[in-house]
Amino acid sequence: MGGGASGLAAAITAAEAGARVVVVERALECGRSILATGGGRCNLANADLSAERYRHPGFVSAVCGERFLADVQGFFSACGLAVVEEEGGRLYPVTREASSVREVLVERARRAHVTLACGREVAGISRGTDGLRLRLAPTFDGGNQEVLCARAVVIATGGKEDSLARSLGLPVVDARPVLCPLACEGLDFPKLDGRRARVAATLVRDGVTIAREAGELLFRSYGISGIVSFDLSRNAQPGDRLVLDLLPEVSARTACELAVHGGTAGLLDNEVAAQLGKLNGTAEDVVAHAKAVELLVTGIADEKRAQVTAGGIDVEALDASTLACPGAPDVFACGEAVDVDGACGGFNLAWAWKSGMVAGASAARLAGRR
Repeated sequence: MGGGASGLAAAITAAEAGARVVVVERALECGRSILATGGGRCNLANADLSAERYRHPGFVSAVCGERFLADVQGFFSACGLAVVEEEGGRLYPVTREASSVREVLVERARRAHVTLACGREVAGISRGTDGLRLRLAPTFDGGNQEVLCARAVVIATGGKEDSLARSLGLPVVDARPVLCPLACEGLDFPKLDGRRARVAATLVRDGVTIAREAGELLFRSYGISGIVSFDLSRNAQPGDRLVLDLLPEVSARTACELAVHGGTAGLLDNEVAAQLGKLNGTAEDVVAHAKAVELLVTGIADEKRAQVTAGGIDVEALDASTLACPGAPDVFACGEAVDVDGACGGFNLAWAWKSGMVAGASAARLAGRR
């Protein structure tokens, strides 16, 4: 159920293991969500797939194992896709086109005789004497309802679409957008809109450090965006304090010494310096303040542009070795359907591929036994 990244990986793996596979996809084509990833370039994995970069790292480690990266690379090599590494360990198709990833996946699925049942969604699921019965409804005018019987089902619908998981009695963590901008207070953000800075950021809640990130930050009229903001959004809550070091590559002592000789021009963006100067008179005071600018997080911003949805089926309800649901042993889950999300840099797609491979292989084994 679901023909995105994890669904296609599951379908290909199951079919190549000998199962008869149908992908039910509500869009008119499978893999369309892949086209928007990585700014259209598809950052499909990372060279350092540390489990610590994910929510529930112990579960991710148990699912993906020591060959996490090797398995993902092997999967795409078998698809005929050339992959290259860029800054930060980010892995991309050599074409730098997300369409290349989608095309090789769809073609491999067809070679494996996977049926791509697009333009349909699962309107209901029940159990019958012949296994699971899926009631399919058309997502376009003129189609007819259908019933599909299956020995095993893989849920790969994404975190937002959890009604089917709930109908099967599976515990679900409420969905919320992550990897998105943060709304903040503390600066005149409309005047900073569009300006960039390299920062070290610390997220603090009730005096306790929750997360640290470093990299490029983009000021927006409502707060902050960019990779630093996206990664912090996985943990940020309204009321948290965000402390920014706007000169992470320069010590406080060196910054003050340079400010004595040349003011702030050689250290800070002019508009940023002007805003900090309203609170601190001398150039030395401004650069000292730049080492610890405090903002108040008021919430998530621009939710529609969130790259990932956190939440989904509770990991406690899944067998990490198979991604089966013990309460419903013929049901498996993968990708964003599971309450796992990772940092920017290819981690979320890597989880989609690998978890799809695990769920697809497990479902195929069960279908074969039954």
